[in-house]
Amino acid sequence: MGNSMYHYWKSQPEVLRQILEQRKSQTEEFVKLFCAVNPDKLYLIGSGTSLNAERAAAGYMETILDVDVCAVPSSRIPQLRGERPMVVFISQGGSSTNTLQAMERLADYPSISITGEAECEIRRRSSHHMLIGCGEELAGPKTVGYTASVLCFYICALEAALAAGTIGPDKYDAEIGVLDLAVNQMEENIRRTEAWFRRNQDELVQIRKYVLVGCGSAFAAATEGCLKILETIKVPSMSFEFEEYLHGPIILTDRELGGVFYISDAPGERERMMELARCHAHFSPYAYMVTTDESIQGAKVLHALRTGHDHTQIFEAVLLPQLLAARVPELLGLAEGSPAYDLYTKNCPTKYNNGR
Repeated sequence: MGNSMYHYWKSQPEVLRQILEQRKSQTEEFVKLFCAVNPDKLYLIGSGTSLNAERAAAGYMETILDVDVCAVPSSRIPQLRGERPMVVFISQGGSSTNTLQAMERLADYPSISITGEAECEIRRRSSHHMLIGCGEELAGPKTVGYTASVLCFYICALEAALAAGTIGPDKYDAEIGVLDLAVNQMEENIRRTEAWFRRNQDELVQIRKYVLVGCGSAFAAATEGCLKILETIKVPSMSFEFEEYLHGPIILTDRELGGVFYISDAPGERERMMELARCHAHFSPYAYMVTTDESIQGAKVLHALRTGHDHTQIFEAVLLPQLLAARVPELLGLAEGSPAYDLYTKNCPTKYNNGR
C-alpha cells in the first residue's frame, strides 16, 4: 500500500503543504534565472502528465507574471517567439526521451529544468535546475506528481513576480493565502471523495466509458483525470469543456457512459450544467455531479469545498478521477500494464535508457 497509487493520492495534502512551506528555497534558482533573463515569453515544455500540469498552470502564471506563457508538448516544439524567450522543461521522472530531445534543440536559449527526482538524466544535462517537491512516485500513473507540478508552477510565478516587482507584497500574501486554503481543504475533500466512492462503488465497476465535463480549471483537471482512467481502468475516457461538449460530443451519450459533471458556481452557467447532468441521467444510470451546492442531494452527488478561485479548482476537481483510477482496477481485478504497452515501450521507448 505504501507505493500504491492510492497511497500517493492520500499523500497530496501533506506534500503540497510542504511545497508551500519551502517555496522560497525551492524556487530560488527559477527566480534568479527569471530576473536575469527578464523574459517576454515563457515556454513550458513537457509530455504526458507534465504537459497536463503546465497547461493547467499556464493561464495563472501569465496573469501573475504579466508575461506570455505558452505550454508546449516536448515532441512539437514551435519556433520560439519574443526578444527574450525563456524555457522551462518539466519531467517528473527526469528521463522523458522527447523532453531530452527538446532540450538539445533549444540548447541556445536560457532554460531551467524541473524534475521530481533529484538524480536523473534531465538534471545532468541542465545548467539550471529545481525540484518539483513531490519526490519519487513509484506507482506508474502519477497523482501527487500532477498536483505538485501545478503548485510548483504557481509558486514559481508568485516568487518571480514578487522579486521582479510585477506584484507587491499584499498581492503576494493574498495569493499565498488562497493556495494555503486550497491545500488545507484537500484533506476534507479527500474524505468526502472517499465517502462518495463507497456509496457508488457497486455501479462504478460497471461503467465501460467515461466523459468528464467542466469549465475553466475544472476542465483542465478533467483532462488529467481522463488520462488516469485510461491508464488504469483501461476504458475510453473523454474530457470536454462544458459548452464544447454540447456542440457534437453529447451524441455519444448512452446507457454505458459514465458522466462526471463539475457544476459551475457561476449564475446561469450553473443551471445549464445541472440541466446537462439531468439529461445525461435520462439516458444513463451513471450521472454524477460535483458541486458546492448543499441543496442538491443524492448518493451520486459529491459536495466539494472550493476556494472560489478558478486556478485552485485543479486541486479540488482532480481528486475524483484520481480515486477512480486508484480503486476501480482492484475491484475489477485488473492487472497493471498490458502486453501492448510492454511491446510499445520496448520498440518505441519514452524513457531514456528505457527508464533504467
